[in-house]
Amino acid sequence: MECLLAKIDSIVRISGGVLLNSPSVDSINEIQISPIKINRGDLFIDMNRSNEDVKIAIENGAYCILTSLTSKIDDEEIAWIGVENLEMSVIKLARFYAVEKNFKFIPLLDVQYSLIKYLHLEERAKLLENSPFKALIQIIKSRHETLFFVIKNSFIQNIDPLIKQFPIKMKPVKIFENGIFNTSFIYKNKFIKDIRLSSFFVPYLCSLMAYLDDLKIEFKVINFINFQHFYPQFVTSNMQMSDFGTTRKVIIFESNLALYKEELKYLYKRIDKNLIANFTCEKDAINKLPYIKFRYALVHGNRENFEKFMTKENTVQMKLF
Repeated sequence: MECLLAKIDSIVRISGGVLLNSPSVDSINEIQISPIKINRGDLFIDMNRSNEDVKIAIENGAYCILTSLTSKIDDEEIAWIGVENLEMSVIKLARFYAVEKNFKFIPLLDVQYSLIKYLHLEERAKLLENSPFKALIQIIKSRHETLFFVIKNSFIQNIDPLIKQFPIKMKPVKIFENGIFNTSFIYKNKFIKDIRLSSFFVPYLCSLMAYLDDLKIEFKVINFINFQHFYPQFVTSNMQMSDFGTTRKVIIFESNLALYKEELKYLYKRIDKNLIANFTCEKDAINKLPYIKFRYALVHGNRENFEKFMTKENTVQMKLF
């Protein structure tokens, strides 16, 4: 813990909170968001607004409680800091650390952030958690001058307004489509062979790779199994889930509407339109897919919402409600 934020009065000032009592302690060791991870001398951030969590944190030796709850002070020996907006207070603490540690933040679109998860980055580059609470812990534990990749328009822009931009897409030297879901391509002088990623996303990936090169960040491309966009779930004629490539029918899930529209155009250029079904409504997809002919069904929705309808036990008509 940095010396300044180890002092409880500094935490009160930076978080914009109010010290609710006159504690016997004046400093803390670490900041935690999980009550079970509390060690003696730590500060506990009550992100779940839970009296039970606070109780566990105190039992484990917390010296300070940061909370937006209006509750009875159970232990006058430790410090209680009250705030109106806990998330904003956490962002203020993160802002302090970001400045002190000279962090840099690179904004990514949702699809770029999803792609970069499948690149093995060197230690000084990290992906920042989307939750302000988890991000604060990550920031506290990271070394000075770490470079963080964040989702564009996330809370982190409140920390660093001087965020560098870069092109969204960049064409590879050459691309080899191995079906709809597998691709090989040449980036600069590197041959990236047979990864489970649609060629639709390769320009996004090449742009990321070029930017990492510009930043002189070393990386390795690993496979994209379970990549969340354009996710293929192969199914049997009874809409039961099957392993990748083992059936002739596949439902493709895309949660991002803008990408869904572009992916539909992508499919139309490569496949007979008579083999493609598309749905912008999850309910319509679930109710209609068992009764129509298709090879590829593109659905704007979340795969998790369909899983209970695509199990081996599912032998009756699927219903959403």
